[in-house]
Amino acid sequence: MMERNMIKENKDRFDGGLSYVVKGSSVMNAVPAGESYRLPEKREYTQDQLMHLAKRFHNTKRTYLLVDPLQGKHIPVSPAECLTMLRSLGGRLKEEFPETRLVVGFAETATAIGAAVAECMGRNCAYIQTTREEVPEVNSWIEFREEHSHATEQKLSAEGFAAALDNTDTVIFVDDELSTGKTLVNMIEQLRAVFPQLCSKQIVAASIINRMSDENIERLAMHGMICRQLLKIDNIDYTETVNSFNISGASDLPDGEIPEDIIKSAYLLKEEGSRTPRTGVVIGEYTDSILARHSFITSEDSSMLPAGADIAVIGTEECMYPGLIIAEELERSGRYDSVKFHATTRSPIGICNDEDYPIFNGYKLQSFYEKGRQTFLYDLARYDSVLIVTDSAPENMDAVTELERLLYHYGCREIIVERI
Repeated sequence: MMERNMIKENKDRFDGGLSYVVKGSSVMNAVPAGESYRLPEKREYTQDQLMHLAKRFHNTKRTYLLVDPLQGKHIPVSPAECLTMLRSLGGRLKEEFPETRLVVGFAETATAIGAAVAECMGRNCAYIQTTREEVPEVNSWIEFREEHSHATEQKLSAEGFAAALDNTDTVIFVDDELSTGKTLVNMIEQLRAVFPQLCSKQIVAASIINRMSDENIERLAMHGMICRQLLKIDNIDYTETVNSFNISGASDLPDGEIPEDIIKSAYLLKEEGSRTPRTGVVIGEYTDSILARHSFITSEDSSMLPAGADIAVIGTEECMYPGLIIAEELERSGRYDSVKFHATTRSPIGICNDEDYPIFNGYKLQSFYEKGRQTFLYDLARYDSVLIVTDSAPENMDAVTELERLLYHYGCREIIVERI
């Protein structure tokens, strides 16, 4: 195990207690400030660009899944292409609702979308996400159900939401797809019962894809919600279409051991009371912290930068945006021929080799957040180096070991774990 003390000139760049980086099982602190707001590049998108049909595996509530190949969740994507799409939505919302100071993103697939929208609103915009995870520092939750999902229970920190609500006249709720709006209506009614002041706020239901019927859009309007989206498509039931796919479930992990010398890790010790999107953050401070910590790690130990020509950055479940903006920095650096980003997920999706089917391989993995819970990684390819970016607890090494074994099986010879 290697340990190296910080040199003084680097330490002086930070306000607080940065002490060291240890490869293998170490900790560090870093919370510097800097610029993080990015002006959005707005584009128009078609249905072929944003929607591919897949079949859910053993889900009888809704058998089909709309897979967005640019979203950076199930399918590896260029970080620039992903963020251009997310910021295109954010840019539209910024133009129409420029004074918004609170954005709420839905777990798990819309956490990065919500964060990108919040960043487009400005550095001082508050961002909070729903979650399915246990968060000990939250004392009060608003709980609701997402009925067609593989994991129906969701919750929102009441304290985090309340802390930001009085500072805005508009609240934007962000999801990847709106199909009926039922989940959102139920949630807003619960929130209004707890926070009567929400009744006087402008509520925006934003999504990448909106396929709600005119009747459902009108129903949301009657509940005081405005719908905005990047792409509006017809409300079609794709059940019969996906029934033609001959799918299989995700594969078990391949057997085999991996050499210890290909794994490098940096653990970041958070200060007591530090905030996350699950508790609510100011988006500019949050992104500054993520990028500054990454910069510090790599400046202190250059071996923590991925090596090779083709690399990937992988997020974990709800933790997507940190890995995505780090991947964007790596892609901008010009060091690599290819940089891809995607993330592990709770969603069980069928695997199929049909030409137009979006998910061609998939593997079962232990969750980074809960022992015994199954997650998945799809459309894995060979990379020279992979950077795993997670906010899970450092002691959960089983999940890390499983993912490392899978990546090694695919030919990856350098695996870096960065815990934010």
